[in-house]
Amino acid sequence: MRDHLHLFIFMLHFSTGCIVSNGQQTIEITGYTGGSVVLPCSCADPQSTATTFTWEFEHGNQWFQVLQNEKYSGRSELFIEHSPTNLSLLITDLRTNDQGYYKCLTEPNTVIYVQLKVKGCDFVENRKTVAVTGYSGESVVLPCSCTELLAKPEQIQWLYFTENNYKEIYPNEQIESHKNRVKLLNPNTPGNLSLQISALSTEDQGHYQCYVSSQQVVFFSLHVLQVEEPPHVHTISLTTHQSSHQTQDPTTSQLQLTELITPNQHHTPYDVFILLGVFFSVILLALLAFICWRCRGGRNDKKVTTDPEELKREQDNQDDVTYSAVVHVKTASTPAHTHNDPEEFTEYARINVKR
Repeated sequence: MRDHLHLFIFMLHFSTGCIVSNGQQTIEITGYTGGSVVLPCSCADPQSTATTFTWEFEHGNQWFQVLQNEKYSGRSELFIEHSPTNLSLLITDLRTNDQGYYKCLTEPNTVIYVQLKVKGCDFVENRKTVAVTGYSGESVVLPCSCTELLAKPEQIQWLYFTENNYKEIYPNEQIESHKNRVKLLNPNTPGNLSLQISALSTEDQGHYQCYVSSQQVVFFSLHVLQVEEPPHVHTISLTTHQSSHQTQDPTTSQLQLTELITPNQHHTPYDVFILLGVFFSVILLALLAFICWRCRGGRNDKKVTTDPEELKREQDNQDDVTYSAVVHVKTASTPAHTHNDPEEFTEYARINVKR
């Protein structure tokens, strides 16, 4: 009797089929253009099996089957193949016209409604002109992004104004001058549409457009400047002409240490050391010449004073003078019978003696 009861319950359960969870309710789901979304639908009883079910979408107050509509061809997928009770629907590469109402309908006429909202790409600087400056030989980024970074536009075009018309440079490179030099700055972020241009030249300057639709477009004015070459330091040799008996005056000689040259000229550290050695040698010689000049001038200076005591001390310090008596005898030539006393006179000689 118990076995028959279990069999009856099983047959009753099988006959009822799949009753969806949250039946007769409306679920709101939000997706982004270019992304994917899952519309949930599953059986309330995990042991039940859905023999038949459909997904339908509303258009013009009418319902159409999703899986049989060309609009969703290649963009829709069911999960029932992996789980018999999971009736959810996956829609990829979302578009703005995918927005609307959907319903999951099972065999016993139980239904669940899903309201899908799709957010598209709205430009941050929509319909504005952005000025950008770049430098020749370098790269530049033209910034363009959606307010929702997860929203990828259905199409994106970068245009360049040339020959009185806008021509596409991304993703299709219609201009030879921009080939292999343009790419999206961050392709992993769907809403970041900024364009990077490498190896800039003055010919790249002009007007650009980040274009999604006639309602979503950003204008750019690119100005390219020439990069000034930085000055390079070049060492020069120094030659000093100087006689053996004369020291060069440092105030009359000027040393030119550096000069600007073209970028193709170079110098070596060895030349720098030689230049510094010569420079400091000349400075040292000039310093010695200045010291000698000062010493020579000090010796030639005479001290003048009118102080009587100072004059007296100078007089005492003068050389001492001694005198020695030198006796000269002068005899006259007279006859022998005549006897006269010799005439004597004394002369003093001055002798200077230094202390």
